[in-house]
Amino acid sequence: MRPGHSAPWRVIYIARGEAQARQIDDLLRQAGFLCDWKQPQSAHAEDIEIKALESEAEEARMFLMEQGL
Repeated sequence: MRPGHSAPWRVIYIARGEAQARQIDDLLRQAGFLCDWKQPQSAHAEDIEIKALESEAEEARMFLMEQGL
């Protein structure tokens, strides 16, 4: 990977606050997904993007839906 370039991530969920973001991160990691989260600059103070690798994004999103999220 070239310096200054990140892995191909896709946003799969918008969490409402850090507590929910941590909970979702834990669920995804326990299920074997590589994920990341951050608060976008232009978002509301509580909105946090949950991201998965592009190659796993569909499956990770389906997993969250199966968990009722």
